[in-house]
Amino acid sequence: MFDKLIKNLNGYLSFTEEEISFFLSLCEYKIVKKYDLALKVGQICDFVAYVNKGLLRYYYVAGDKEHTARIFLEDSWTSEYASFLCKKPSSVSIEALEETELIILRYDSVQRGYDKAKVFERFGRLMAEALFIDLENRNSDFLTKTPEERYLLLLQQEPEMFNRVPLKYIASMIGIEPESLSRIRKRTAGR
Repeated sequence: MFDKLIKNLNGYLSFTEEEISFFLSLCEYKIVKKYDLALKVGQICDFVAYVNKGLLRYYYVAGDKEHTARIFLEDSWTSEYASFLCKKPSSVSIEALEETELIILRYDSVQRGYDKAKVFERFGRLMAEALFIDLENRNSDFLTKTPEERYLLLLQQEPEMFNRVPLKYIASMIGIEPESLSRIRKRTAGR
């Protein structure tokens, strides 16, 4: 069950077997059923989660409209990091689009890891840096790329998403209406 997680961890840093065992002792295993929320707006996010299997949608609600900010596939990490760090109510919801297996680290467990060994602090820093870079790239893409360019980039970077995620969420993620996405898909078919 933890093979993919261990491979992911070792992609960031080299951990000893003892460090891996300690890390796994901090983890919780959780299944989130399809369309259930792993996190709801207004809750304090007290976890960082590794998506072992399944699919999560990270979204905001403005007025009566949902805006998908990110889709998390297997072998990725998710959290509402501002809520997690500041212990403030979340401004987003995280929903399972398929039955999803999560390996969860609670806030207190993360702190125990930081206290245990420097390697865990370094891992936390590398994760935070990766999150910042991803967010910066997405913000930059919204300001400098057309919706068609954002679509093609997403298609190149995460093609498996298009077989598993409803197109209305993909359209929202790139900042357009589903009808516009249909036109872009027709125009770019075969590229």
